[in-house]
Amino acid sequence: MDSHGTGSRAWQPYSPPSPSDQHLSHRISNISDITDYDTYSSPAETYNPPLRGRESLVSLPSSHDLRGNTYAQQNVSRSSSNVSGWSLPFAGYGGGGGGAYQPVDGGGGSHSQPPRNFGRGYSLRRNHGTIVEEDDGPRESIDMATLLPAAAPMGTSDAYAPLAKDDQNGFDGMPYDVTGFVGPATSQDEEFLKRRQQQEASGHLTGGLGSGFPSSGAVIKESDLLATNNTVDRSLTRSFTKRRPVGRRATIKALAQDEANKRGEVVEVIMEESEPMPSDVDLSLMVGPNPDDAYPGMRRSTLPVKHQRTEVFFPKPDWKPFSMRWPYLLMLIILSILLGGTQEVVYQVSTRNPLLTFKSPNDINPFNYFAFKFAPTLLSVSYGVLWQITDFEVKRLEAFYQLSKEGGALAAESINVDYITHFSFLRPFRAIYCKHYAVAVSSIASILAISLVPTLSAASISLQPDRDERQLHPEAEKFITINAVWSRFLTVLLFIIAFLGCILFWQLQTRRSGLLADVKGIAGLASMAVSAHILMDFKDMDVATHQDIHHKLKNHRYILKNSTLAPDDENPVSSQEQERYKENHLSKNPHPLMLTIWGFGPFILGIILFAGLIPAFLFTPVNALTDKAPGVVTAIAVCIKICWGGLDTSVRMMEPYYILSKRHAPATTLSLDYTAMPFALVPVKALSNRHMLVFFVGFGTVMTELLTVLVTSLATVEGRAFTSLLGASGSQGHPGGGGGGGSDASDSIEAGQETEVSFWITFALASFILAYMAAVAAVVFARRRHPFLPRQPNTIASVLAFIHQSKMLYDFVGTAGVGGAEMVRRLERAAPRGKTYGLGWFEGRDGQPHCGVDQEELMSSYKVGYDYAKSNRPWVEQPSEWL
Repeated sequence: MDSHGTGSRAWQPYSPPSPSDQHLSHRISNISDITDYDTYSSPAETYNPPLRGRESLVSLPSSHDLRGNTYAQQNVSRSSSNVSGWSLPFAGYGGGGGGAYQPVDGGGGSHSQPPRNFGRGYSLRRNHGTIVEEDDGPRESIDMATLLPAAAPMGTSDAYAPLAKDDQNGFDGMPYDVTGFVGPATSQDEEFLKRRQQQEASGHLTGGLGSGFPSSGAVIKESDLLATNNTVDRSLTRSFTKRRPVGRRATIKALAQDEANKRGEVVEVIMEESEPMPSDVDLSLMVGPNPDDAYPGMRRSTLPVKHQRTEVFFPKPDWKPFSMRWPYLLMLIILSILLGGTQEVVYQVSTRNPLLTFKSPNDINPFNYFAFKFAPTLLSVSYGVLWQITDFEVKRLEAFYQLSKEGGALAAESINVDYITHFSFLRPFRAIYCKHYAVAVSSIASILAISLVPTLSAASISLQPDRDERQLHPEAEKFITINAVWSRFLTVLLFIIAFLGCILFWQLQTRRSGLLADVKGIAGLASMAVSAHILMDFKDMDVATHQDIHHKLKNHRYILKNSTLAPDDENPVSSQEQERYKENHLSKNPHPLMLTIWGFGPFILGIILFAGLIPAFLFTPVNALTDKAPGVVTAIAVCIKICWGGLDTSVRMMEPYYILSKRHAPATTLSLDYTAMPFALVPVKALSNRHMLVFFVGFGTVMTELLTVLVTSLATVEGRAFTSLLGASGSQGHPGGGGGGGSDASDSIEAGQETEVSFWITFALASFILAYMAAVAAVVFARRRHPFLPRQPNTIASVLAFIHQSKMLYDFVGTAGVGGAEMVRRLERAAPRGKTYGLGWFEGRDGQPHCGVDQEELMSSYKVGYDYAKSNRPWVEQPSEWL
């Protein structure tokens, strides 16, 4: 019988009218009561669960597609029924299949199961009715039979069931297979990995590497940008300079860049170009006048089309260490001026009256003795240390400043430049050649403060009368004055350093670093390199030398945007720049100079000679030379300190790689960077990490500063008087011993400014420090003299060549701008328990053997001169040579 007839007929589920017969303005919520776990049964078999507290359904997105009874025996179609080919496999879903969702096949009247929505609403829902949302238009009739299955019995009210904790977070506890994120966990693993290795070998990064710069961000129109920002933020130093007038385009770019810096996100600006000016050609001569034309612009020679284009501006962060910020730099400038002014005031006072007058060293109270004996040298050495801290940070971060400039920088000026291990006195010349003027200014100021200031400070203090006069009349009055020549040299030098500090202050405050956080160790560089395709530039550079890397990258330009290193292909290298950097300045030796016999030999010889020189000018007639020029001894001590600083820098730079070369190093080794620490904190950090060799070397660096103070105080001492007094006191206990010798020795001591106790303590400390330095240097040479790397890791390019094919880079995806302790925590969370790292030969992401740093297990350790790839599979890399 026809279902639309009026006679008696068998019961059939309600079928709603077609959309052509019923046009409703109501919006039916797309929160359906059909889930993957529901059974399609008749309305009589439905079950009404207690109501559960959820968000208002009015606030959720809705659709017009669902109408009628959801349990009717008809197809339920939805606009989102298309299923992606790569879906998340769920354990226990539909019989345990792990593949993508497939619709249920059935006969007529069966349902197509709707796809699951993996979001807020994939918790288990049962048979509650759909909710009708009404519009503001006229009310229309609707068949309420669609809501009858969900109706509750009259007179009853169910309590709201509390929402489970997992359900509140959008998760109902359904188990899922995590292998869906990294590939199938079946026999297809080998094919999957092989396909990914082929992609890596062909130059396509996988696993999230090379995802590029973030393109999403705020979108702003040019008119809105000009309306909300009418001034460009400028730094304090920039406000005092003369501002040149800028055009509209430059103003918009400056405002957009300031907006990106304020927001800390990418800003996309819609540039609105004005309409083209009308042509001077009158087209009415050809088409005739038409004053009633509705489109006057069509009478021009060009169509009045308003063009729009967009420009993307990345934020330029400006993280700096404290020693490069304006308070610290201002302190250095003020301190230099104060020291220079104080030196001149002290000299003027000493010209009228001696600074200190005494007959015997015992007449000087301890405070005055320390003030004149140790304080000047101690203050000058501390002043040099303060400048050394700033200079070290400027050298370390200069490459990132160059990369963050507009247009980036050449590889020879940025990722392939080394100022850390470069010889100190040649560093300013190299910086000027590369146009790194901040490094040049900082290096000159640091060299002057470290070497010349302590030397001139020691030479400017004079003890009168001279040595011969004091020896003839030991009980005569003695006084301390300031030497006019050396004092004026010192004053001028301090003001020159203050002027250099002002230049450095202006340079560092008028440019942004481009860094979000400190870049420490291998992890810091890895986090900056995973988002772009810079890693592909280091193909086949595993064991390349610095010269090979330079020749391959010298025509490349790189930029730093949003804490990401990337190649800059938009700005080609000019021919002049290509000719400028034909050769590099880096050493061909894979080991630092101070760890080789050519550096260690002269250094240890200098320590031994200086240790022998101290007794010579104390206990022999050679002391007449040091009495005339006490600054010579200080200058020698400063040279030894600078050489020890080179040894200290080499040990600190190589320590993380030495630990990795021993294999199975913890994740903290990747972020370990002793070169980024102030030298006074290095021994403390090394002792906490149980890196004892670094601790002893760092402690020696601290003691070299003390050595300069001690030997300066010994330069004007007559040591033979103290040995005579010591011998006389020893002979008093023997029969026949006289006391005349002791009296003469006492008179000789009175001729100087040292007491017996202070002399022997100073001499013993200086001798101990020199012996300590010689012993530690010998141990360092014995344990670190063998090369364990193909090249020194003293440039950004050298480090990136070690990790460009490492599988551990997958752990650094999304870590740009993360540094310090947060980087270590992320590595520990990302790595499974017991995951370690090493340096050697490993199988890269392309399936080929590579040399560098990667997660364990490695294929082999690195040995100098041994190529694991060619010795095991020569046909893979060089098939023609093998044949």
